[in-house]
Amino acid sequence: MKQTIEKQIFTYETLKHLPEGNYEIIDGERRDMPPTGFEHGDLEASLGEILRKHFKNKGYIAVGEVGILIKKSPLRVRAADVVYISREKAHEKPKGILEMPPDLIIEIISESNAAWEITEKVKDYLSIGVERVVLVDPQTETVSVNQKGKREITLYNFDEEFTLVEGLNIKIKDVVK
Repeated sequence: MKQTIEKQIFTYETLKHLPEGNYEIIDGERRDMPPTGFEHGDLEASLGEILRKHFKNKGYIAVGEVGILIKKSPLRVRAADVVYISREKAHEKPKGILEMPPDLIIEIISESNAAWEITEKVKDYLSIGVERVVLVDPQTETVSVNQKGKREITLYNFDEEFTLVEGLNIKIKDVVK
């Protein structure tokens, strides 16, 4: 006897009741993501710590697949590795899935990420008004900086200094020691 599994479609109305897990919602459908490795998590934590020291109490930093609402219908929720949102945008510490665009998103690219998936994710982030999306790729040891309103992407090697956010220049090689 063949059993069919009914596909669950998530909507904006169910946003606050999503099941636990490591996934994104793309056009109402759950897209599972494999767990990341230690290097990925270490890099997330290190970048989050650098941002906390830099911004102190000027905003909020979160790491670890932070949910960000891209679109209400069909529901589209992305999961970001590192997020910074200023107190100007969020007057109090956000709870649950972000329904406003962060100022900065950092994505650490895993070996399991396809190039088209990353491109789609960056397009989604920029479409909601995220100011800067930084992609860190440990495999190629490169950093790509995408900015709202700019068509070009700036590419750096891990040993080159770049502006993570206004007033904060870093070299990723110093972060991954």
